Amino acid sequence: MLARFITTLTTTALFSCMATAIGLPGLAVAEDSGPELVRGEQLYALCTQCHGADGSGNQAALAPAIAGLPAWYVKAQLEKFRAGIRGLHQGDRGGLRMYPMSQWLRTEEDREAVAAYVASMKPTDTAETVAHSGDVARGQGYYAVCSACHGMDAGGNPQMGAPPLVDLNDWYLISSIEKYKSGIRGNGPGDTLGPAMIGMVATLPDDDAIRDVVAYIKSLKKK
Repeated sequence: MLARFITTLTTTALFSCMATAIGLPGLAVAEDSGPELVRGEQLYALCTQCHGADGSGNQAALAPAIAGLPAWYVKAQLEKFRAGIRGLHQGDRGGLRMYPMSQWLRTEEDREAVAAYVASMKPTDTAETVAHSGDVARGQGYYAVCSACHGMDAGGNPQMGAPPLVDLNDWYLISSIEKYKSGIRGNGPGDTLGPAMIGMVATLPDDDAIRDVVAYIKSLKKK
């Protein structure tokens, strides 16, 4: 059943993305940009359906803001989706959409080009939708565990495979933590970093703690 669902989703995604690409505005990258960025923007037409032309995301589509994320991280996630390391759990609705989308980036060069284009985009203002209900002071205490990989400023650490967190949507951060806690994310075959995240989020005892730590992460953006 899952295979049939993915096949249907893939076909739907292809036609949707073709329609998006046909109506896409002219190139926004500078004329003197290298061929990788130009190619990346062309391929990014596949992504605008959910993530938006500016990479600001769409919560209704379970698509987070991705503009400005480092290229190494974007490429790594595309590779995980393509390989089925991430996005095949039946409880991961957003991931199930990303799995077929990632298959259209068939070559490493294409994935690198899209990642470079996403990284070149200006981060958007990810307004708080959930985290405002969290306690920043308590969240700072919980974040001490996270800082070992993501940094005191939540700016990320490529050597640890830890992405920056400050520009991610609060709803997406909460959703990601919940997925790690429930085993929906982080248990894929070959996921070398997922088990560490599962262990880390285990230090957050309840929903209040999750909102608290996310509230603290979002407060770092304002400093």
